[in-house]
Amino acid sequence: MGLLRKIIKKATRPIRAKRHGAVGERKVARKLNPLVFGKVEHRQINNLILVDNNGKSHQIDHIEIRENGIFVIETKNFIGWVFGSENSEKWTESLYTGKKYQVRNPIKQNKTHCYYVSKVIGPKYKVNSLIVMANDNADKIDCDNVINLKHLGRYLSNFDNGVHLTIEEMDYAYKKLISSASIMTNEEHIQNIRQTQREIKENICPRCGGKLILRTGYSGKFYGCSNYPKCKFTKKLTIFDLCRKIFS
Repeated sequence: MGLLRKIIKKATRPIRAKRHGAVGERKVARKLNPLVFGKVEHRQINNLILVDNNGKSHQIDHIEIRENGIFVIETKNFIGWVFGSENSEKWTESLYTGKKYQVRNPIKQNKTHCYYVSKVIGPKYKVNSLIVMANDNADKIDCDNVINLKHLGRYLSNFDNGVHLTIEEMDYAYKKLISSASIMTNEEHIQNIRQTQREIKENICPRCGGKLILRTGYSGKFYGCSNYPKCKFTKKLTIFDLCRKIFS
């Protein structure tokens, strides 16, 4: 019975993770409502899926367009303490039960989202990356654009990098993104992600389809796209990669 329970738990993990993430996204969507923190002129897009020229899909939790900027928001509904930095490959989610999990760095994930949003609306518009921790557990992350949900309204209101969008510019960005949205379902997007992950393991660049080749940089060896500098995708070496090179 214990083995069966483990099998069922593993098989349903993607569904449970999706539901858990959706709870956090709803929290942020409610918080973005201008009635919560004062009426402001804004355009809001939730759960936008963009498909690039290589057929890769990119699901963006929220895009907030307002006078002081365009914000691509990634929501994380982690539980317990979360440890990490801007440049670390993985973050650690430490549950109150003592269990720890390695999770993908959402800052790097959201940089890709910002890249594709920028491609849609054009280089004229600066796109700002923002990570929102739905359970207000961002305190162990030392990065200005990783914030607690309770600080979201204040962050957006006080943000100032010199950008001032007109109503016409806000409407342009909003309509351009809406018209570029894919009709792909979330289930199809998940399958697309799994295919992308398989390609990365096989050293195929997920952005342009080029080959990921071994390079040497200031911080050591890494995989870089063969189409550099046109494509700047990189992948760190894993323990598996190192062992394979040693014994091959």
